[in-house]
Amino acid sequence: MLNARKLFVDQLNARGGLLGHKVELKFLDDKSDRRTAITLYEKLITEDKVDLVLGPYGAYLTDAVANVMERYKRPFLAHAAAPVIWQRGRKYVFRNTPGVFSPDRPEGPLYLAKIIGVKRIAIIGEGSVAPRQVTEGALEWAKKFGLEVVLLESYRKKQTDFRPLLQRIEASGAEAIFESGYFQDAVALVRQLRELNINVKMFAATIGPALPEFIEELGSLAEYVVGFSLWEPKPDLLGHPGMKEFIENYEKRYGGKPNYHAAGGYTAMQVYEAAVKKAGSFDPEKIRNAMASITVDTIWGRWKANEQGLVPHSGPGLTFQIQNGERMIVWPPTMAETRFLPTPKWEARAKK
Repeated sequence: MLNARKLFVDQLNARGGLLGHKVELKFLDDKSDRRTAITLYEKLITEDKVDLVLGPYGAYLTDAVANVMERYKRPFLAHAAAPVIWQRGRKYVFRNTPGVFSPDRPEGPLYLAKIIGVKRIAIIGEGSVAPRQVTEGALEWAKKFGLEVVLLESYRKKQTDFRPLLQRIEASGAEAIFESGYFQDAVALVRQLRELNINVKMFAATIGPALPEFIEELGSLAEYVVGFSLWEPKPDLLGHPGMKEFIENYEKRYGGKPNYHAAGGYTAMQVYEAAVKKAGSFDPEKIRNAMASITVDTIWGRWKANEQGLVPHSGPGLTFQIQNGERMIVWPPTMAETRFLPTPKWEARAKK
């Protein structure tokens, strides 16, 4: 996300900046801590006197920082997908992309589980805002698809040892696992599934598998893992304007293809540029009103906020499976690149 923001700012300045001003990107490390994030955002506004504010990563921090933005009446684009953020009557928080909201992310993975004959599933997740909303959605989708939830459990933030939880999952008779958490959670779970030799027909996770580092870190253990993505670097498939150029420029600069976090960071910058130009000013209230009224064609698709500041999504999102070291879209059927494969047992995989 930060890489994409840097790329956009350099391109923007090469075009003359914003309203004749060169743009400086200032970024601080919030350490994924709420108190630190609140302190830093107040510093940016009151001490550093920044003209524009970008949101932090994820619902956990965004929900806290949004209160600061409301107090100082500063509009910002949130890189978060938990609807609860927009259900508190806030006026200055806008969603940065038209992607699927958290509770609907389990639809694809759980549909695929049903298709391969899974009847019993375990739903687990980290206990913060966004993962909780994904978990709630998973329960609803499981009910719709007639899947029995034989284990439902949350785990603490930054947990690393999942062995007792995985042993309870095995004892429950679950044939598939749906996990809602973050990168390190998903990596540890896959490694410990292998360590304990626990076999399931599907392991699905919401965020971790979408990051390039997931495959790099796990190697062959990442094979068959199912993940959710809001956007993939496949312009021929998605067809949004400017996608091809963005992917090429990002890859040239950073040596790898962008994922949906990068695309979200770039999309937010596209919206900001359009809002400032519409406002014709750096006045926060004018920019806020511009955000509430503009329509922008971005690399993610058409951006148009509703009265809450949310950008309604136009599709179900993308479910992929890692096959031969690549994220391959397997759902929805209209966009599937390949067939979804049930996960073989560890011993069968070792013989290949």
